[in-house]
Amino acid sequence: PSSNLVDIDLFCDGVPVTKVQADGVLVSTPTGSTAYSLAAGGSVVHPAVSAMLLTPICPHSLSFRPLLFPDAVTLQLQIPHLSRERGTCVVAFDGKHKFEMGPGDCVTIQMSPHPLPSVVHKTDTEDWFQSLKGGLHWNRPNEEMRKPSRSHSKSADKQVFKNPSSHL
Repeated sequence: PSSNLVDIDLFCDGVPVTKVQADGVLVSTPTGSTAYSLAAGGSVVHPAVSAMLLTPICPHSLSFRPLLFPDAVTLQLQIPHLSRERGTCVVAFDGKHKFEMGPGDCVTIQMSPHPLPSVVHKTDTEDWFQSLKGGLHWNRPNEEMRKPSRSHSKSADKQVFKNPSSHL
């Protein structure tokens, strides 16, 4: 497989959407949106939203942004038949089960009609926001991020600042 840009034709329910020119493309569920997709510039999507998120990896065009599709659609990612100059590419599922694709090959993606139930502590929404806050340090003020941890010595808690304006 080549490490060059790949050409991928994107279809939604058989309708041509765009030609993707990028290092790759990610398709995720809302649960997967906070992992690789977020790192690649994708949106954070609430788990109660029944959708598929498509995120380009380093797209060649600055105008190609992540797309959110309803869960009832069928997405197809196809290597164009005339894509011989770009060679082959690899499709991976959760980073595992890698398969090489060549010109004319297509991957079809649909949501399962059987959603995987999840265990929650309080409610879906409360647990999700707690996870965002804890895992991503989401919307924490800078002061809170700079506080010494409780594992530091007690002398760290007794710092005296003579010029408070120098610490703004």
